[in-house]
Amino acid sequence: MHVRKILGFTGIRSDYELMSSIYMKLNEANDFEIKLIVSGAHLSETYGYTINDIIKDKIPVIAKIENLIDSNSRASRIKSLAILLQDCIHTVVEYNPDVIVYAGDREEVAVGGLIGTYLRIPTIHFFGGDHAVDGHIDNSVRHAVSKLSSLHFVSNEESKQRLLKMGEDEKRIFNLGSPSLDKFNSTKKISKRKILNILDKPNWNNYAVMMFYPFPGEEDKVGKYFEEILMALEKKSINTFVSYPNTDSGNKKIIQIIEKYCDNDNFKFYKNKSRDIFINLLRNSLFMIGNSSAGLYESAILKLGAINVGNRERGRLCAENVIFSDQGVDNIVKAIELVSTEQFKALLTNVKSPYGDGNSVDKIISLMRSLDFKAYIAKTEDPLLN
Repeated sequence: MHVRKILGFTGIRSDYELMSSIYMKLNEANDFEIKLIVSGAHLSETYGYTINDIIKDKIPVIAKIENLIDSNSRASRIKSLAILLQDCIHTVVEYNPDVIVYAGDREEVAVGGLIGTYLRIPTIHFFGGDHAVDGHIDNSVRHAVSKLSSLHFVSNEESKQRLLKMGEDEKRIFNLGSPSLDKFNSTKKISKRKILNILDKPNWNNYAVMMFYPFPGEEDKVGKYFEEILMALEKKSINTFVSYPNTDSGNKKIIQIIEKYCDNDNFKFYKNKSRDIFINLLRNSLFMIGNSSAGLYESAILKLGAINVGNRERGRLCAENVIFSDQGVDNIVKAIELVSTEQFKALLTNVKSPYGDGNSVDKIISLMRSLDFKAYIAKTEDPLLN
């Protein structure tokens, strides 16, 4: 039996959680071998040293590359990308995988796409074709990597159509839904009371979950924007679990606000939670708030209200459970009041996710077994002829 070697790139908890269900299924299979190049925030204590999640899942790590420049500048991301590219090439050459896989739109994805292209190794890009009108650099990176990639495993029909418009051949594109949703069906339920006890907030009754990240061009305002959400939540007396930011420039200003509010009993700040705790934290919450893509991707399958504050993620495909709010305490308060109405809660009962039903992983593995990856390396198609 021929064992096909799969190499994955991951640099942060968010992209790992998009793919973890696939990695675990591949690791269980006799006809696949999965190894990961782990880098970036996974190896940083500042962001929770989330390589521990990968170790807990027993996914083999072929290389740990400390490339993250923990800075507040725009230049730090591209410098971090350059270090990763330089330091992982020989690992890829030596391992010689049958296919490279990566998800989304961050630095590791660009590195995977470039290396696959130059070394003539087939690549699979997950979540290509997604689009937001927010002007975020991740949008451009996502589309650029799609042009570098051999195959596209997209999460919705709109993204498939967008890739076709970009000149990608239909035979390369497969709409399989989002594999990140499968864990919501498979993870054992934990009661709200038990979750609150585990997270050391036994006196809370109800709570929201907040995830807010920096946005390019707003680095000088991101601390103010982050604090406005906290102020609105406090004004409405809503206890909230609040995540630390990602590695994007401007994150230090958010951390400064976290330090300012760290003794505020209305909030509980965290760097990382295990998958079962985090999923049940969301399951039992009143709503999500912030600007994380999780609010768009994952809230609908939980039939959970989500408030997206500010410019990040604007225009991205979502269900009717997502409300977009402008910055400003008063605007955010109005959005909180809207998701708290009985009418809105009634709407949630019929919400369906545009990203699938949480049964994508088996379809993806089955397709990977059937594909001749090498047949997709050469991209000869001319967009003018499509």
